[in-house]
Amino acid sequence: MPLQKNQVLTLTIERLSNDGSGVAHSPDGEAVFIPGTAPGDVAAIRIVKDCGRYAFGILDAIQTPSPDRIPVDCAVAGPCGGCSLRHLDYAAELRAKGESVTDAFRRIGGLDVPVLPPLPSPEIDRYRNKVQFPVGRDKNGKPCIGFYAGRTHRIVPCPDCKLQPDVLNEIGNTLCDFFAAHNIQPYDEQTGKGLVRHVFLRRGVHSGQIMVCLVCTRAKLPHAEELCRALTAQFADIATILINVNARNTNVILGSETHTLYGPGFIEDTLCGVPVQLGPLSFYQVNTQISTEQNHITRRELLNAVAYKAQTMTLLYVNDFILAVEMPRISETIIIVMPRLNRIRLRYRQLFIYNRSAHIFSKI
Repeated sequence: MPLQKNQVLTLTIERLSNDGSGVAHSPDGEAVFIPGTAPGDVAAIRIVKDCGRYAFGILDAIQTPSPDRIPVDCAVAGPCGGCSLRHLDYAAELRAKGESVTDAFRRIGGLDVPVLPPLPSPEIDRYRNKVQFPVGRDKNGKPCIGFYAGRTHRIVPCPDCKLQPDVLNEIGNTLCDFFAAHNIQPYDEQTGKGLVRHVFLRRGVHSGQIMVCLVCTRAKLPHAEELCRALTAQFADIATILINVNARNTNVILGSETHTLYGPGFIEDTLCGVPVQLGPLSFYQVNTQISTEQNHITRRELLNAVAYKAQTMTLLYVNDFILAVEMPRISETIIIVMPRLNRIRLRYRQLFIYNRSAHIFSKI
């Protein structure tokens, strides 16, 4: 029997889907996906849409909480949608992700293979080295930073995101205060008017250097010199301040044109002991410790398995910068082609990055 809209069922959450929604089954065996739930929850679920073979619901009330459920420590975690598992203990989150990989191999791939447990992040809060805040207005009309609510372009103000280092949140809020004091207008997608679209910040995990990049509809920012003086006086770790120009009607955050207001136009950091320079268009994993350095040994074992040393090796490898650090162990000249991102070239233990957008081929 089809489920009806607004029908309320008492269901037990069995597992998590790939997007973090809880999965339960109706008395007739139909799968129901419910965001904000945890495996083991017994809850009243309100059906919002029945698609025949599966349905979507929302959480009406928790009757028996899962032992893996924890208090949510962010006031906007629900409407923001950026942290779909904020209510779940981290150990349970890792188990769920491991189960998702196992399910992909067995159910989709038809392969019964052992799956190693996920590597935990050393830090579960404040771990990101990059943030891109859309700039809008709060309910009082003041410029604010935040994130888009799920499947919308409605900005949910978020002055203290738990995933970002405190200093990056503070810089974002300070910028909004400056915009308000100097009548610098946030960009309005509906009218196409306004100047500032995004605040893009990077921080070197090892160096502590910070890049501030304002994504604007034009290159000229009012009171730019005053802004640079104020920011660098308040935040000593700011190494460079940039304007990136994006005047297009697009969902893409960055444009191809960047102007330097202060500093060298990049920040410096180290990746597994290798010095790197990072600009706004550089590709870099957002969790340095887990996505790069903690996996360093695993990747080294992979590279050591290569049984010969080639003079030149060409790889097609997408979305993995760290392999470039270990490649000189195998070959004197390596070209790694990363479609739609960067082209990375290693020669005689030196690292070069070719930035396709900026047409720069530079040594790091």
